[in-house]
This record gives sequence, structure tokens and C-alpha cells, in this order.
Amino acid sequence: MKFIINNMKVDLLIPCYNEDKNINYLVDEWRDITNINKNIYVLFIDNGSTDQTNKILKNKILTINSPNLDMLEIKKNIGYGSGLKLGFQHTVNEIVGWTHADLQIPTEDVAKAINFYLKNQNSDKVVLKGRRKERNILDNFFTFFMSIVGYFFTKELIYDINAQPKLFYRNIIKDINTFPDNFLIDAELLYLAKKKGVEIIEYESEFLDRKFNNAKGGGTLKGKLNLSINTLRYFWKFRKINHR
Repeated sequence: MKFIINNMKVDLLIPCYNEDKNINYLVDEWRDITNINKNIYVLFIDNGSTDQTNKILKNKILTINSPNLDMLEIKKNIGYGSGLKLGFQHTVNEIVGWTHADLQIPTEDVAKAINFYLKNQNSDKVVLKGRRKERNILDNFFTFFMSIVGYFFTKELIYDINAQPKLFYRNIIKDINTFPDNFLIDAELLYLAKKKGVEIIEYESEFLDRKFNNAKGGGTLKGKLNLSINTLRYFWKFRKINHR
């Protein structure tokens, strides 16, 4: 897939935590995409993995030796958001994005979402987020419920907050260090955009079953409950800060 607009450079962050069975395929996919689209720079972040992710990723990046692929090593896992925050500080391009390493959103769909964003004439005034389709009833229920809860606290309706990818102009974020260290970094980005009057656009993508390794966020019922509780705490904090 060749991008129509290839003079706008994009830094894409992909945090990897215990994804050793996905890494080879994931890096190969992005190698093929960046070989054609020289404007995309992918930073893989080993976010404190305890399996073979770091070893495999290092060997893969070294073997490919591409100027468009690099990695950042974090010794201890603090959280998904923490890895993205450190990765963001290593980016230089005006457009920044991130996505998951679990391959549930096909790599090609992420690339298409980037192309869709770059073709938008007002891309400097919008944030792009994914929207997952063909999900099961339970997942859709939790997503819908949290969207309604979010609206109650913020008066802003955003559906499927944690869908990937995310793409935006870096000047939207004044200080990345104030963002959450967990999966709520997505919510912080989107509600910050809303607060600043920045439009949020969506790119719908297929949502696949995870083939390898374990889900890190809301992939299980326990994970969904924990994510929901943490999200409620986030919205409560958001409400208190914005009503001072």
C-alpha cells in the first residue's frame, strides 16, 4: 500500500509487553509497509517484558537494519501509558500515533488509518481514533456503558475510547508527563482534544481474536471490570479538576 501523501512524516509508537510470539510477524509487517512508505517511522517499545520479547525484538531490528524501524527498551513495566509517554519523548516528527502490538487490529488497517488521516485536509486540527467492528456482545456492552458513564461526567460522548490506532499532531499535548501511566492514556488524549475543541474522527477496523500471548487490558472479564473501575476513578477525577 503506497501512501498518497508521502511528505508528512509520522512517528508510530508500538508498546510491546510480553508479546514474544507476535514480534517477528509484527516487525516484518511494518518493515514491508515502511519500505514503501518512507514517511512512517515505527518505534517498538519493549515495555519491561519478562518473556523473550526484548531478545527477539533486538535481534529482529538489528537484522532488518531499517532507518524507519527502531526500538526503545524499558527495564521495568509500570503500565501501558508509561511506555507510551517515554516513547513520545523519543519522537521528533509533528504527527504522532500509537497502536497495540497484539495484532487484533490488522497491521494493514493501521496503515490505512494513517493514510486516511494524512489525506484529511484539516489533519492538524483533528485526532484520529480507531473504531472496532464485529466485536462480541459483552465487549460492545462494556464499551457502550463506559461511553455513557463518560458522558455523565464530562458531557462529551466518545465511543470506543481504547480502540486503536490514535493519530494526532504533537502540539495537542503540552506535557505528556501529566498523562496516566495505564490504559487511561487514551481517554486523557481524547478528552483533552475535546476540551481544546479539536475534532475527533474515526476509522473503522476489523477486530480479530488474539492468536498469541495474553490480553493485558480488558481482554478478560476480570480485565474489563478492572478497566471499568479505573475508568470510573478517572472520570471522577476529571470531574473534580474541571469543576474547580
